[in-house]
Amino acid sequence: MNHPRDEIAVVENETGALTPAADIDHTISAETARRIANATPPNTVRAYAADRAAFRRWCALVGRTPLPATAETAAEYATFLAVGGALQADGSRKGPAAPRTIERALSAIRTEHRENGYGGAPDLLGARRVIKDHRRHRSDHGIRDRQAAPITVTDLRAMVEACDPDTLAGTRDRALIVLGFSMMVRRSELVALNTLGDLTDTPDGVDVLIRWSKTDQDAIGELVAVHYGSHPTTCPVRLLRAWRARLMQVRPAEGPLWTPIDKQDRLPHMPGYCGKPGTGRLTGKAVGLILRDAARRAGVSTEALSAHSLRAGGATAAYQAGNDLLAISRRGRWKDGSPVLLRYIRETDRWRVNPMSGVL
Repeated sequence: MNHPRDEIAVVENETGALTPAADIDHTISAETARRIANATPPNTVRAYAADRAAFRRWCALVGRTPLPATAETAAEYATFLAVGGALQADGSRKGPAAPRTIERALSAIRTEHRENGYGGAPDLLGARRVIKDHRRHRSDHGIRDRQAAPITVTDLRAMVEACDPDTLAGTRDRALIVLGFSMMVRRSELVALNTLGDLTDTPDGVDVLIRWSKTDQDAIGELVAVHYGSHPTTCPVRLLRAWRARLMQVRPAEGPLWTPIDKQDRLPHMPGYCGKPGTGRLTGKAVGLILRDAARRAGVSTEALSAHSLRAGGATAAYQAGNDLLAISRRGRWKDGSPVLLRYIRETDRWRVNPMSGVL
């Protein structure tokens, strides 16, 4: 890690006199560097790497310095993203970026500066004002941030029934979709589950260990009790046990709970497997693809459908069923008073609760 220094660092020696610090005082071991790097979730690392690469391409195009960048450069880049989106490697642009996308790009840029010893540079005050103006412009033109569509219980059952239980892929997808909905998990939490240590059968269902999450960066861990469902088609406990039994038959060794399966219904360790090489664990992106494929087979709309639809749908359905808001928040590991969760609730109450009832 590099740290620009304005003056020579000093330390006290045994006599109390000040002497220049040795170079070792400003170095770290490979193991420490690895642990520092691993503290950031892989998805964030990938997103930040793409954002930084796009920023460097733009700087090269317009003749600006990416590191250290000035406040003016950050503001200009925010405008560039707001007008036409990030510059891709092939020179194309995807169109105006959403405010949250610009905020993430700026966070990636500023984090890189901090990692390289440039403190609070660049100043983002101007860039944030560009984002504020961008939000108002979008609002004036009727553009809203894209939100994941919550899955309804009816659509959930249709999607589960569209998965073939006679295949490995169908058995896996049924369990993955219903467990994700029941637990209101983030996709990163769902794909991180392992068959050993994360699942404990109980008389009432299954205890599922979320080892770390967005709101548990210290990896304290949290057990989520998954109860039996009253409807056989969407009972998360039975579907999960069915998948674990099938998985044990073809892969006795412990490993990721959710593993890729190719079009010939083969797992990565099987001869002839023709899927992409990898870790043997599903990615967060794959969860969204599985969900959309199941929706298409079931005739369910895929408009605004993503892996996050499981989390949004589970919270919405739980609230509609009359469950306590605090209990929903704790189950989904939202921070108390989370504006995201409250947005789901407001959407549910928009037509169910009429504040003008008995007035007009």
